[in-house]
Amino acid sequence: MLLNALSNFMKMLSGIMLIAMMLVTCADVAGNLFGCPVMGSEELVSLMAALLLAFMLPAGHREKAHIGVDFIYLKFPPAVKAVDNVFLCIIRIVFFAFVSVECFKYAMVLKDIGQVSAVLELPTYYILYALSLGSAVLTLIVAADLIRIVRGVSYE
Repeated sequence: MLLNALSNFMKMLSGIMLIAMMLVTCADVAGNLFGCPVMGSEELVSLMAALLLAFMLPAGHREKAHIGVDFIYLKFPPAVKAVDNVFLCIIRIVFFAFVSVECFKYAMVLKDIGQVSAVLELPTYYILYALSLGSAVLTLIVAADLIRIVRGVSYE
């Protein structure tokens, strides 16, 4: 339930990022019409897109918004579905735990060397910390799913 609350909060933040991306893009287009575009708008939008992705990952998984091959999967008997779900959960846990750790380590490197974005000179390591957090929360949500599957609670 803490994971659900955190996931919902991150989903709200990703919605804010989407609105902010739209506002920056509209301001840039309007500014171009009058000869004064928003400096660094592409940079801002791309950084916000990375944040949107980072914050939407846990909610996307929790709400099963990912793409699946249901026309084959639905024909499986329940025991095969359970084994398949366990296998996929283990793969997701390993992958996103690895992504989380590597993003965190790379963020520390970028912080140490003082890496900033090209135009606005914003520190970029914050984006990687956000990606690390999103991947870590996703890992925990998938681990909770795995526990539910092993206990026999329906995953679907």
